[in-house]
Amino acid sequence: MSAPLVVLGEVKTCLVPSAVALVREEAAQLLALMPGRAVSWRERPGSVAISPSLAAGVDCATRLHRDGRAPAPVRIVGTVAGRALVTGGRILQSSVYTRIVRSGDRMRQPWSHYLSRKGVTEAIDVVPPDPVRAGTALAEGYHLDRAAGAGEGILDLDAISDRLLVRVRGDSRLDQSPPVQVGVTRLCWSAVIGGSAGPKVTMHLPGERVRSVRLVLREESEIRAAQRFCEELAAHDWLLTVLTETLEQADLFDVLSPQYLDLIEPLVRHFSGLWMPGMHTPKSLRALWKPLQSDPGFTQQWNALRERLHDTIAIATLRAANKDTAPGW
Repeated sequence: MSAPLVVLGEVKTCLVPSAVALVREEAAQLLALMPGRAVSWRERPGSVAISPSLAAGVDCATRLHRDGRAPAPVRIVGTVAGRALVTGGRILQSSVYTRIVRSGDRMRQPWSHYLSRKGVTEAIDVVPPDPVRAGTALAEGYHLDRAAGAGEGILDLDAISDRLLVRVRGDSRLDQSPPVQVGVTRLCWSAVIGGSAGPKVTMHLPGERVRSVRLVLREESEIRAAQRFCEELAAHDWLLTVLTETLEQADLFDVLSPQYLDLIEPLVRHFSGLWMPGMHTPKSLRALWKPLQSDPGFTQQWNALRERLHDTIAIATLRAANKDTAPGW
């Protein structure tokens, strides 16, 4: 099989719809998506459970971005690999990706040919001969489609990822009573093999709950690590989004009101111990966290929000104490 021109992926992140955090046995049962295939588990420094990999067949198009000209559709046939993850017993994710390679003879093959290679799609149409140029053009076309919304017949990783997430979220073993109501975020990512140019990461926020990440890798062997990096990045971006949005909602109420306490209490109880950027990223790509700590400043933002949360709790406690000790009339 030829080297991939580009890897396209998407990660959806949400809260496990459960009143309490899942323990190892519960997470393993939830993520047992393929009979006979084990769920992987890591306990330290924080728990992560990962389901076996599934495959979804696709016969569609992606776009090749061309400067100054309309993007050109490129037909791809093959499979998208997908898996679900539970981090800290609280964060649920669906993660899908596919490697796009050149077709050997530009002819569509029987499905048996594609199903034997999970997470690989073949570009049947002509693409630029230079692999880095072709991969970059395919990656740019993918991100442009994500910003505009995938049209009919275009590779829709959003839909594939959403189906997997809905399947896991709707499991009857979950009580559907999360401690706080929060939404879902999307992280769309691409990776190009760039030799000595990598590893490199660029992150953009094209929408309120959509993130766009472009990676440059040194070699093909880093693709699995790139997927794990994007999953961890998506989880921490989701934590920041939840904390920011919940504090904004809480600001609409008095700090001593029941509505205010109902909003911030779950943040302290359920999310404060989940912030560990880079701890589950494979060593080969752990350096990618360094530029993100500078711009947009992930941990700096998290610490600022956490301090604001703690200061607000301290103020509420002080006001409540003063109210209780105030002389009566």
